[in-house]
Amino acid sequence: MKIFTSLVAVTLLGVSSAALAQVNLPDPSAPGMSPGTAVRIHSSSDLTVDRAITSWLRKHYPGWTAEPHQFQDIGFEHYAVVYITSPNNPGRRVYFRLLATQGEDQKPAGYPFPR
Repeated sequence: MKIFTSLVAVTLLGVSSAALAQVNLPDPSAPGMSPGTAVRIHSSSDLTVDRAITSWLRKHYPGWTAEPHQFQDIGFEHYAVVYITSPNNPGRRVYFRLLATQGEDQKPAGYPFPR
């Protein structure tokens, strides 16, 4: 009986800890809501960044009004941050990570400076 009780307790603890871990996962229906879930844009000029942001926002947030983007550096990463509003929803920021090349994500942390 003790083994059965212990097995049930361990199972319940495992299930409850798994449920708590899922609370902190980013909402997949809201990409770009933080720098960690930022939408990646591969671009070489400000004009193409603006076009990519406008196109993405029209597709994912139809009917929302977007303010002009602002460039922001967080650590060694470059972001364009856009504040969007809608009549029936609270305003929110959408983060776009700006990448100059396709392989930029594979560079080590702290690049170009050595560790």
